[in-house]
Amino acid sequence: MPKRVPVENEDEDPVSEQPQNVFTEDQSQKKGKRSRGTDCMLNALESYGNTREYKMHLILLFAAIYAVRGDDNVVCDGIIFHGVYFDREAIVQNIGSPYNLFLHKFSGMLFFSQTTKNGTLVDFIITTCHVDTRVCQNVGGIPGGYAIAYDQGNDDIYLGGHDGIYKYNFLTKSAEFFAEEGKSIWGLFVRKNFYYIRYPTQKLYVYHDADFVQVAEAYYIEIDHFHISKQSDLYFSNKTALYKIENPTKQTIVLSDEISVRQIVEDGYGDVYFCGSDGIYIEDNPFRTIKKIARIDHAFGMTFDENEHLIYSDKNTIYRLKPSKNAHECFEQLNLPIEREEMSEIRRFLTSR
Repeated sequence: MPKRVPVENEDEDPVSEQPQNVFTEDQSQKKGKRSRGTDCMLNALESYGNTREYKMHLILLFAAIYAVRGDDNVVCDGIIFHGVYFDREAIVQNIGSPYNLFLHKFSGMLFFSQTTKNGTLVDFIITTCHVDTRVCQNVGGIPGGYAIAYDQGNDDIYLGGHDGIYKYNFLTKSAEFFAEEGKSIWGLFVRKNFYYIRYPTQKLYVYHDADFVQVAEAYYIEIDHFHISKQSDLYFSNKTALYKIENPTKQTIVLSDEISVRQIVEDGYGDVYFCGSDGIYIEDNPFRTIKKIARIDHAFGMTFDENEHLIYSDKNTIYRLKPSKNAHECFEQLNLPIEREEMSEIRRFLTSR
């Protein structure tokens, strides 16, 4: 059975890539260069002369601008999520492309799939980590573990791999075979009904009359990600676009044909989120589109903890957001166009005159 490598560039090694700063916009091009705006400001200051009165006006103006920028000693290495700045803590590091995040809130166990390399072969394993103790272990008994789903009604966790669907045993901390022997499972979802996506056909199946059958409405559609909301709206994505089938009208809407979806999740309030390769999006009602609410380079998955704090992954690390005591200052620092080092240069110019 073929091994799955769900990366957008098949030449890209999902394990060996190094993590990037989530705020970087190509710092290599900026290093050692001033913006045109800073050069113009310094030239203007130079041309205005050196009277004491004018110098004081400039210093007061600079102080007002710099006050917005905040303290040089404040480190803002978190992210802005939904218009609010959060600090972040690393839960798991040095892992390969962590997909399909899910936090079991009753036990504090974080489930995710990651890539593993055996020579030149890239495969998947499912790993659990406790979000507080940070103790991790791989789930045994499931070859090529990739898919993860939670049955909230029965408090059961189902896992999918190369040769079928498995059920997680919390006592043995291993996977036990459940159904669909010999079938390669790409995705799982449980809400009222039990669904799975088969690989490599990307066809959607549902459990009906003691058997899994292909969903008739999606018979000719390939599906990569699938989710049914608490309001019974249906979302799915493939290589073409991200779609929504509204309840109760059953009208199909194209939410976006630009996002590369890697996970669809729902928080405790019923809001549906889309983890894309370049960040996190949410549905922009009533405009029937999506909007980006977090910029993350090479995002791979997301979930929420018991306090509805975001947990997300990039290429090599899983983070949890936490409230920041410097939220306002860091928000301004990450959004204002003038770079901190350029502000320092202007301050040095003024105080030297």
